[in-house]
Amino acid sequence: MKIAINATILDNKPTGLGTFTINIIKELSTLINDKNSIIVYTSTPSIFDGYPVTVKKVSPVVQPQKGKFGGLMRFLWSQIIFPLRIKKDKIDILYSTTHHGLIINSTKQIITIHDILPLKYPHQYKLQYYYFKFILPILIKKSKRIITVSNNTKKDLVSNYHISDKIIDVIYNSFDKEHFSNVSSNEYKEKFGDYLLFVGASYPHKNLERAIKAFISLDIDSKYKLIIVGGREKYKNWVKQQFSQQQLKNVHFIDYVNYEKLPVLYSNAKALIYPSLYEGFGIPPLEAMASGCPVIASNTSSIPEVCQDAAFYFNPESISEISYAIRTVLNDNNLREDLIQKGFKRVNQFSWRESARKLLEIILKV
Repeated sequence: MKIAINATILDNKPTGLGTFTINIIKELSTLINDKNSIIVYTSTPSIFDGYPVTVKKVSPVVQPQKGKFGGLMRFLWSQIIFPLRIKKDKIDILYSTTHHGLIINSTKQIITIHDILPLKYPHQYKLQYYYFKFILPILIKKSKRIITVSNNTKKDLVSNYHISDKIIDVIYNSFDKEHFSNVSSNEYKEKFGDYLLFVGASYPHKNLERAIKAFISLDIDSKYKLIIVGGREKYKNWVKQQFSQQQLKNVHFIDYVNYEKLPVLYSNAKALIYPSLYEGFGIPPLEAMASGCPVIASNTSSIPEVCQDAAFYFNPESISEISYAIRTVLNDNNLREDLIQKGFKRVNQFSWRESARKLLEIILKV
């Protein structure tokens, strides 16, 4: 069997979808262990050096870092060029690690839909909204199976696309278990003192504005700091404009932290604040738990499904509830230790190898 994998979502700085794509392909390839069985179509072939896959180079014009133009090129490539290439390569089944499947296609295909953010926040994802509204329903009908990353997103797909839940399989995300652990270095604690951590402020649904308001309401002269790492500059700049410099004096924005340093950043934090209004899955809480960092999180969408009893929850639309949750966890050492221990236990339930194994079972059945 020859399996084609559409990995055009990858560029040199992979985010959530890219991380999923890389890990699921690497684990799937080691399970099959036949270079001729997996054909990966990507613009970043070096990512898969040393793995038993055959890589087919795609033009870098399709990369996400090209913005809207890259998205358009990715769509056109998928619908015009890709069908010709998989026919030439005599592919038996096509798997897309994202929602970018083929409309006109004689090959059996499986697609992964990670969330329905464009439907929930159309003003945030204007172009993707039309894709999710008009193109994705066609792709769903053209697919043998739909994979998603949480039961909550499965429920969203059934509700919004009026499809049977019997064609949808849930395969959880995971995290880099070899990389994230509790480390003894105090590098960031020495630099910032006691701090709360916020990771990935990219869009309004990440709810950074309310998180900052909740933090400020604790006590502007508090010894604690709020460290915000990563995210999109446009959104962060908009958030900054909503506050005075005085209000943000204990709030620090860090554009980039080396991947090697992330476990230290989590390990040194008093807690991770994860106030997102909606997530298809959400990997940062797992990385935090594995690093011994307590998680304070939203009680919405898939987040409770992922974290279960290893997080302290709040209503993300209530600034007072966010503030109460932060204060409670900071002031109760026994609670913090309980969350840490439950976090260590919870992350053991996730594995990229197990996710790949489930994917392989689905492929073989199709």
